[in-house]
Amino acid sequence: YIHPTADVRQAVKRILDSKTFDNGTICASEQSIVVERAMEAAVTAELRAQGAWLLDEGEREKLSRFILRPNGTMNPAIVGRSVEALARLAGLDKVPPAARVLVAREDGVGKGHPYSSEKLGLILAYYVEPDEESVLRRCVEILEWEGAGHTFSIHAQDESVVKRFAAAVPASRVLVNTPAALGGIG
Repeated sequence: YIHPTADVRQAVKRILDSKTFDNGTICASEQSIVVERAMEAAVTAELRAQGAWLLDEGEREKLSRFILRPNGTMNPAIVGRSVEALARLAGLDKVPPAARVLVAREDGVGKGHPYSSEKLGLILAYYVEPDEESVLRRCVEILEWEGAGHTFSIHAQDESVVKRFAAAVPASRVLVNTPAALGGIG
C-alpha cells in the first residue's frame, strides 16, 4: 500500500527494486500495488518514470491468459523470466526492451482475477480504491486469497496508519517503507 503520506518516488523505487530483485522470484516480493484514487495519477506517473510498463487493456487480457494454468495454478513459465521473455511468451509486441516490470490494473480478487494471485515474476497487479478504508479491505482480501500469514508492505509516514493496518491485515510480517523482498529475507 502506498499511503498519501508516503514519498511516492521513494516508495515506487523500493517496490520496483524489490520486484526486480532476482526477477521477482522471492515470495515476499510485492505482488500488488494498492493506492487510493487521489494517489493514482502520481503513482502511475512515477511507475512510468521508473521503467514500469503499464499494460493497456488488450495487453492485460493477453497476459492474464498466460499467468495461470488451466487448473488455476501459477504458470511455471512466468517464474523468474525477464520482461522481454514474458512479453514474447504472451504475445505483447509494444513492450519496450527497457521495461523493468509489467503492471496490470486489477479490480477483483480470486478466481477469474489472475493478477490477484501470486506471481513469482516481473508482474504486478495495480489496484486503485476510493479511500483508505477500501484500501484496507482490499489488502485484507488479497492476503486472504493467497497470502494469509505471509507478508504485507506499507509505505507511509503516518505512524497511526501503519499501526492500524498492521493490526488489521492477516500477515505475520509487516514491512514499513522498505523493499519487501529484501525486508522479508534480510
